[in-house]
This record gives sequence, C-alpha cells and structure tokens, in this order.
Amino acid sequence: MPKSRILTQQAIPGANTGEAFTASIANRPLIPQVDENYWDSLSLSLFGQGAVAIVTLENFLNLCNPFVFNANEPRIVMRGRDLFALSMAWYSGVPFAFEGAAAAQDKVFGIRIPLWVKVKPTEQYSWQATRVAVTNISAETLGLSVLWKTGVPATGRIDAREIPFTTPAATGITQVVPKLPKIGKLLGLLVFATTAPTSAAQTSDVQTLYLQGLKRVLVSANWADLQATFDQYFEETSGLGTVTVLQRLLTNYGFLDLRDEPIDLVNDDVAISIDAEVASEAVRLVPIIEVPQ
Repeated sequence: MPKSRILTQQAIPGANTGEAFTASIANRPLIPQVDENYWDSLSLSLFGQGAVAIVTLENFLNLCNPFVFNANEPRIVMRGRDLFALSMAWYSGVPFAFEGAAAAQDKVFGIRIPLWVKVKPTEQYSWQATRVAVTNISAETLGLSVLWKTGVPATGRIDAREIPFTTPAATGITQVVPKLPKIGKLLGLLVFATTAPTSAAQTSDVQTLYLQGLKRVLVSANWADLQATFDQYFEETSGLGTVTVLQRLLTNYGFLDLRDEPIDLVNDDVAISIDAEVASEAVRLVPIIEVPQ
C-alpha cells in the first residue's frame, strides 16, 4: 500500500481533517519530498455543516467543481461528484460518507484520484480546487493527501479531463466526440447522464455508446452494460432514509472498464457516438487515458 502525506494546510492538533474551503483554493505547488518517487493517487475529503434542510450526498459533492491536478499541464480536471464515481469504479470500493439529516454534518472521506506519476525534477506539479456554493451547507472543509511509493511501477501517468456536451434536439444516433486525444491508451470511460433509466422509465441520454475506430466499431455498450461495471454495495442510512449508494449516487453514471484490454489511441482515430434517447440534456464523458512518461 502507498504511504500518505497531507497536503492541505490544516491545524494539527485540531478537530478538522482539512482546511477551510469557504472559498476556492488557488493553484498551489505540490513539491516532492524525499523518497517520493511515484505518486500513486490523491485522497480527497470534504466536510460541511448542514442547515435547515437535508443536503443529499450528490449535491454535497458538487461543492468541488472542478478539482485540477497539473503536471506541467492539466492532467486531472474533474468535478467532485464525478471523482466520487470514478473512485468507486476504479478501486471497487465506496468512499466513506455521511449524509446528515437537517442541521447535521455531511462528510466524504477518501475519494481516491489515480495519478500514476513518476516524479521528475524537471516538472512542475500543482493542484487547485474551485468551490461552488451548495445551498444549506456552511463551514466547508477540504482535505487532500498524496499517496506515494518509493518504488516506481512501469506505468504511464493518468490523464482524466471531462468532455461536456448537450444531446441533440432530436433523438437518435449522433457522434459526440470526433476523435479522442492521441496521447496514449484508453483505460476507461466515465459517463454522466442527466436522465438515466429508473423504475418508471427506460430511456437515457446515453441509451447506447459506441467507440469507433477507423475500420470498425471497437466497443458497443448499452447503459445497462455501463452500469453493471459498478460493484454492488451495502445500504447506507442517510438523511433521506435507508437506500443504496449505487441506487442513489450512481444512477446517473456508467463506466466502461478497459484496463484489461486498453484501446490504443495513438495508432487509431477513435470517435465516440451515442444513441441519445433524451433530447437537449447535459452529458459529460471522462476518458481515463494512460500517457507515456
């Protein structure tokens, strides 16, 4: 397991597991320490004091939008809710969370953000977090740690930057990404859809997803396939009653896991098309790409 080093400027000893996040945290240098040869991942935590109404976990996570990690250039650009979903899909474990009732506290501990960075003296590293106010949440706190190793695995680094778009005014198949960046291997694809299937309806913004190479369709997956990659989890007791994390928070997410057989983006032009069965709604894709380093 990697070792941990706290990055946020918090009071120790002190009650908070982070620093004040009542305003955005501007770009802050991340300076390697002795023996930190490989940054495996980051661990992000959020805390907030509830007011007179319940703040759902999915809305609470919108407090951070976006989180950015730079290694000479932006490598991770994702919002809090997407990071929570990626952490669950990538590590097959749910970050520890409390969703409080009215006037109670909301907390999320240990959202893991994969980096896979081989630390180099010639590179500049930094991070920043943009705060977006969430109704009925105050006294916000953000905690961040880097998880590091002395040994250096033979991997590329992770690039994960969201691609937002709006579904067309008419339903049907449409190309939404003409070409993914030709920078490495596609390890996965996180998908957020505003409308996803429920017990009342089957339609989704992304009814079917296609990854298309120059000569053939590389992957085709229904929304049900994308949802099936999330493991099932035990129930949580929240301010809204006893429900599952999967049903509550991940209803709008799908994940295409390609880690066992990555897609080479350098030697093929890979486009993304979808069958959009809900018109004019916000969707975002987050390609998870392994970039040589």
